[in-house]
Amino acid sequence: MKRRGIYTQKLSPWRRFLRFIHGRWTWFKLLPWWKKALIILSPFAVVLAICIGIYIYYMNDISDPERLMNRNNTGVVLQDKNGEAFYKTGKESVKDMVPLDKISNEMKNALIASEDKNFYKHGGFSPMTVILAFGRNILSRDGTSYGGSTLTQQLAKNTLLTNDRTFVRKFKEMVISIAIEQRYSKDEILTMYLNSVYYGNNSFGIAEASHNYYHKEPAQLTLAESSALVGMLPAPTAYSPITGDEKLTDRQRQTVLRRMVENNMITEQQKTEAMQTKITYYKAKDELNNIAPHFTQMVIRELYNKFGEENVKRSGYTVKTSLDLGQQKVLNQAVANRMPYIRRLGGSNASAVALDSKTGQIRALVGSSDWSNEDWGKVNMVTTKRQPGSTFKAIYYGKGLADGTITPATVLKDEEINVNGYSPKNATRRYYGDVTVRQALDWSLNIPAVKVLQKVGITTAVKQAQSQGISTLDAPSHYGLSLAIGSAEVPLLEMTNAYAVYADSGQYKETTTLTEINDKFHKQIYQHTTKRTPVLTSQGAYLLSNILSDQNARSGMFGSSLAIGNKKIAVKTGTTDDNRDAWTIGYTPDITVGVWVGNNDNRVMVSGGADMAAPIWKQAMTSYVGNTNPEFTRPNGIVEALVCKNGALAENPGSNTRTEVFISSAKPTERCNTQAEKEEQERKAAEEKQKQEDAKKEAEDKAKKEAEEKERRERGGNLNERIDDAARSLRNRVKNGGNNSGNNTGNNRRDTGNTGDTGGDTTGGNNTGRITPIPDPTPGETDTIGTH
Repeated sequence: MKRRGIYTQKLSPWRRFLRFIHGRWTWFKLLPWWKKALIILSPFAVVLAICIGIYIYYMNDISDPERLMNRNNTGVVLQDKNGEAFYKTGKESVKDMVPLDKISNEMKNALIASEDKNFYKHGGFSPMTVILAFGRNILSRDGTSYGGSTLTQQLAKNTLLTNDRTFVRKFKEMVISIAIEQRYSKDEILTMYLNSVYYGNNSFGIAEASHNYYHKEPAQLTLAESSALVGMLPAPTAYSPITGDEKLTDRQRQTVLRRMVENNMITEQQKTEAMQTKITYYKAKDELNNIAPHFTQMVIRELYNKFGEENVKRSGYTVKTSLDLGQQKVLNQAVANRMPYIRRLGGSNASAVALDSKTGQIRALVGSSDWSNEDWGKVNMVTTKRQPGSTFKAIYYGKGLADGTITPATVLKDEEINVNGYSPKNATRRYYGDVTVRQALDWSLNIPAVKVLQKVGITTAVKQAQSQGISTLDAPSHYGLSLAIGSAEVPLLEMTNAYAVYADSGQYKETTTLTEINDKFHKQIYQHTTKRTPVLTSQGAYLLSNILSDQNARSGMFGSSLAIGNKKIAVKTGTTDDNRDAWTIGYTPDITVGVWVGNNDNRVMVSGGADMAAPIWKQAMTSYVGNTNPEFTRPNGIVEALVCKNGALAENPGSNTRTEVFISSAKPTERCNTQAEKEEQERKAAEEKQKQEDAKKEAEDKAKKEAEEKERRERGGNLNERIDDAARSLRNRVKNGGNNSGNNTGNNRRDTGNTGDTGGDTTGGNNTGRITPIPDPTPGETDTIGTH
């Protein structure tokens, strides 16, 4: 046994398989005949039983043409988030079929040549076609799927089955197609197919298709028109001449016509003429005029992208959307109320959107102010690119705050600047000198904004915008400093969702219109889950929200026009050059609302965001917040500090200080004096100055007195000297005899300058010649004479 095991292990897999079959065949030959028959017939019996079961299950639907054609025509129902239906589409029933003889031969031949050239030969399905399709699917390298279905099989799939690409569904399809072939003639099957198939453009059946696309009866369809309709059948949305690619439509037409030539249904010349024929197409009557037409349009488009248009039309989907009908009514009314005023100021259109801040789900959406307007009413301005103006400032301010590049207290100089020829101006055409980041953002000053963008960096700002869901900014090198005031184009939906990042502590979520989808069997086929991605620190998001919800700071420029009582609601306005676009976006932790006002043709308006868009935002937001008091949760890592006007830390509170919030790692380290300290210093400096002035004056007075004393002394000394000289002169005369006349004596006295009334009279009187000797002065007499 051991040697046999070793021998067996050396055999190739193929040899092992042959040995296994040989052993089983030897065993089978030894069985009695009835067991052999049972083993051989068992698989066929199982298959037959399954076929009978399928037939019985679908027998009631197959037996009646109307039931057969209408079983899958269930349409799609849209509900709001609370389960209230607001829209239904799809053909509910096909009651009046167009007879085959009322359909043009060109249409019938085009269908058979393109979809099933052996239609009148097979019994429901073509085994060779199925085998070839199976082989082509295996060998396909580009993922292309080949169906291999006959018209009968397509009828069975379209009316009774799903579009699942599984063996079970294909098996059911073949069984049902055989049953249909047994019950109906080929012409009846062709009639049912033409009257039930979906042609796109909201057209079920040939009657609706010919009326909607060409405004004519099925019997009037030309070769060119028929080839176009048949060419759409594989993918009605992609190949539609109205919603699809024109090149794809022409390619499909050419394919259909080529197959008709190959099957000798038309000539080559007829094919050429049909391709050269210009076809006029018409769009089907609009079904979307409901409470939220643009939102409905978005939902239907998203469903088509996910599941295919025909599958959506036929599978009986019940779609629970993100819409809140109550909030939608509020937004509709807010836009409608403001439009008369907007028109007076040169505007013609407005759009708005409300998002759940925590999930990104669209709660309300107004794509235009008038859906019925033939020129621009159907254009969804919520998803159309426009310049956002100053609302874009939040993107790079938020990034700068999160990174610590700036703080709410950072001081910026609002002054005239010129950077390589770019010279931005404030909306007021004024300059405000030193302003803080808080003031600059709340006042929406452009020059400080440019300086902040320089600090943060254009590349960093663009990458941050991309991380917050703004897809239109794709190349940082394409933008300059004008990006600071919103020169790039952004859809309102993306800009509003970018603000929802701040409302949800820096978490980004994709917007969505869908929450849940169930098919006609109540089987859930889709459930939305919210994926949250951190794109900004919670501290940075909090600081930005703190600034944008600061009514006191904002009132310095905008007054109370944006305030909703004393509620903490963050909001930012934006206006482009010449008032072409007016924006307002605001949020709470629960809801984010964005509004755009303008003209689709870019005509200028009289006013901007605060006058045009803000009232719509305010009315809607007032209703949404109701009696609640929104609060932005302060995350860890945020601290408060007392600062002065220059942004430095203050030691003590004063009239020139305020409390500011910072990320702890970006808290200022430089210190400043409070106003009280400054006033005390100024008082002490004034006292010191007064003391210095008093001392100086005292010194000056003292010096003056000393000078005067010196001068008096100098005058007194000169008088004594003159008296002494006169006395000596008289004594000398006396000693010399004193014989001179009185006149001479008087003259001598005058010459010495020692004059006096008494002396003069005595000398020049009758006592001429009498001289009274003057004694020498005693010590001290000189000082006495000098003082008188």
